[in-house]
Amino acid sequence: MMWLDLLFQGCMDAAQSEQVSKPVRVFCTAFISFVFLIAISGLFLLVFVIEGQGLFRRGIFLVMGIIALAGYLQFLKAIVRRRRKKT
Repeated sequence: MMWLDLLFQGCMDAAQSEQVSKPVRVFCTAFISFVFLIAISGLFLLVFVIEGQGLFRRGIFLVMGIIALAGYLQFLKAIVRRRRKKT
C-alpha cells in the first residue's frame, strides 16, 4: 500500500514539475485525474445510489467525497497556475 502512495505522490509531483517532459506531464495529469474521478464518483455513488445504509454512514461517505473533490480541485488549480506563470 505504501508503494501506491509513493506512485500517486510521484505522479502528482511530476505533473506539476517544469523539469519533466510534456508527454510525461500529460500522462501524469491524466492518471491523477482518472484516479481522483473514480474515487469521487465511487464515494458519491455510495451516498446517493446505494440504499440500506444508515444516515451516519452516508454522511461519512459524503464528507470523504467532498474532501476528495477539494483535493482534486486543488491539484487542478496548481496545474493551471503553473501553466499561466509559464506563458
